[in-house]
Amino acid sequence: MKKITLFLQEMNPVHFMIMAVSIGLGIGAALGNILVGLLLGVVLAVGPRFYVTLQRNKRTEMMENQLMDALILMGNVLKSGLDMSAAIEMVSTNMKPPISEEFKQVLNAYQLGTPLETALLDMTKRVPSPLVETVIYVINIQRETGGNIMKTFDQLISTIREEGRLQAKLRSYTAQGKMQILFLAFFPWGLGIFFYFTSPEFMQPALNHWVGKVLIALCIAWEVVGVFVTRRLIQVKV
Repeated sequence: MKKITLFLQEMNPVHFMIMAVSIGLGIGAALGNILVGLLLGVVLAVGPRFYVTLQRNKRTEMMENQLMDALILMGNVLKSGLDMSAAIEMVSTNMKPPISEEFKQVLNAYQLGTPLETALLDMTKRVPSPLVETVIYVINIQRETGGNIMKTFDQLISTIREEGRLQAKLRSYTAQGKMQILFLAFFPWGLGIFFYFTSPEFMQPALNHWVGKVLIALCIAWEVVGVFVTRRLIQVKV
């Protein structure tokens, strides 16, 4: 088990995708259907990356939702006369994950000798959020140049509040487009699976003849392109 773990840790994404496609093709060859094996290989290659991206985005969104409360808590700590490290420690011990985990890493790095500005910047590498980057950069700049820290925090809180309202509007505007993408992407294949189990003879020409297999492969390719293009069209970046 230890050797398998080390082997997986040393694999790069290209090697993983090649292994996934190979496993899928091997299963397809065992089942006597290379097309099914190819589809399974694609799912095995893309599925984990899709899952990790989905979880990362979900975690980032949760942290952005917690950011305003964290700034309010840090502002109250600073008002009491304590320093920034004490404010960070208060967030790490009194708030829920994921923001408490990230601030705990910042505090641990600072206690081990890393400058506080550098420890905060490292958080932006772990959390791919423009909002988090803005907050970290503003805090670091304020610490370097001086000024009214409480006024800076009040402005950050106001900015995050307005950003949240804007993002809520954008999500409502793009929700319909996302649902249309999901419907167009999955409905044809759901219909094909339905016919495969209810009327197998209806699907046999497409699955057994080489022309049908080529057409299915082209449909998959064009659908991937269509989903990608449509997703880019409905994205609104601010």
